[in-house]
Amino acid sequence: MTFSAGLPPLKLLKPSGNYLKKKATRNLTIGILSLTTFLVLLVTSIDGIPSYIDAGRYTTARGIAIGMFIVGWYYFLLQYRTYRAGIIGEQKVTRVLSAALSNEYSMFNNVKLKGAWGDIDHIVVGPTGIFVIETKNYKGKISYYGDNWEGVGRRSPSRQARINAMRIKKILASSTSLKSKSFWVQGIVVLADHRAEITERSAPEHVKVTRIDGLADYIKSEPRRIGIQEIELIGAEITNKIELQ
Repeated sequence: MTFSAGLPPLKLLKPSGNYLKKKATRNLTIGILSLTTFLVLLVTSIDGIPSYIDAGRYTTARGIAIGMFIVGWYYFLLQYRTYRAGIIGEQKVTRVLSAALSNEYSMFNNVKLKGAWGDIDHIVVGPTGIFVIETKNYKGKISYYGDNWEGVGRRSPSRQARINAMRIKKILASSTSLKSKSFWVQGIVVLADHRAEITERSAPEHVKVTRIDGLADYIKSEPRRIGIQEIELIGAEITNKIELQ
């Protein structure tokens, strides 16, 4: 899959930031500390070995602490793996779109909007529209019925994509240079792991769900509706609303 002949690849207006990396590193660090503390408490609680320490009346409390730290290690390890998978998924999307879209399109990665909670994985702006992308890099069985998902964590990715699309739409609607225009902002959920077994029971409202292989084709297949000058203005408005990380 390659971009249009004679045209350079899409413009990357914002590369991936450190949001997910910081989250992954934090959870890995806390997980390692939890495991280390667990091991220290464990080896000091085994009677008959040189490291044993008699805790006296605090023996029960030490036992509880041992259980808490091993649970903490497991929890933070899972969180680390989740954020790490997110980083890999976002890298996959960036590679695919960079190879498939021309410089008629602009792309923002890992966007944190001013005053907003959380981040937006990707925003693509081009002649065929504005696309707000939520990336999930899960393997195994994934199913969805509207906004109800199984196999992708606790939050609904389609609901998140729709919320983020509305955020971008409000930014553009409040723009002085664009207020006379009405832009449709399309939310997309991208399933980036080829090993995922996907079952669709009912499509989410106003959100496109696609595997990563179909993402660029979907974006390019939409009708051309935005001019070059408007693309530049939209890119500038989004840039002004991005919080530095």
